[in-house]
Amino acid sequence: MNLLLSGVLLGWGAAIPLGPVNVEMIRRNLMFGTKSGLGVGFGATLADTCYIVLILGGILVFLNQPLILEIIGFIGAFVLAWFAYKSVTAKPLQMTNKLVQRPFFHTLLAGFLMTFLNPYTIIFWSSISSQIASYAAGRHDAILLTTLGVILGTLSWSLSLNTTLHFTRHKISPRAMRLLNIIGGLILLSFAIAGVVHSIKMIG
Repeated sequence: MNLLLSGVLLGWGAAIPLGPVNVEMIRRNLMFGTKSGLGVGFGATLADTCYIVLILGGILVFLNQPLILEIIGFIGAFVLAWFAYKSVTAKPLQMTNKLVQRPFFHTLLAGFLMTFLNPYTIIFWSSISSQIASYAAGRHDAILLTTLGVILGTLSWSLSLNTTLHFTRHKISPRAMRLLNIIGGLILLSFAIAGVVHSIKMIG
């Protein structure tokens, strides 16, 4: 149970801090429905799970190199800028049902890309890779429990946040939703700009 709880705490540590994924998850839930918000959250969980697998396989050490982080940083910034553009130009659920028809896979992919192409995700998981190793102590069952805990932690956060938004969305007017859409887009754009600046500094 201690290993499982440790994994859950690590999952919360990765999922709860305000970042582009949480901004996009909130925005899509309010604008296009709970299914869209959950898709982003589940995609982020899938990306975190992939990084855990990379940790266990020893591959994350290769990714945590300045040049690799620079490349991923620029690609991630482009992805965030694209989502920022779509956010600012999109219309809320009450105005059009167009975006609601998008397949669940599209929102899942959005959450996955925003998390997987975020250099800070690599740095985060690299920094705690030694902790995971110490928790597991080379035992396969311990590794599985810790990994399961991380998945449960990220999923529980996504479910909790999206459930709360599902029951409060009706209290927000279309005009307020439109404003939130624009604000969310600007926040995503700021993350994109910050990513580019950080990558440029690494080059310098």
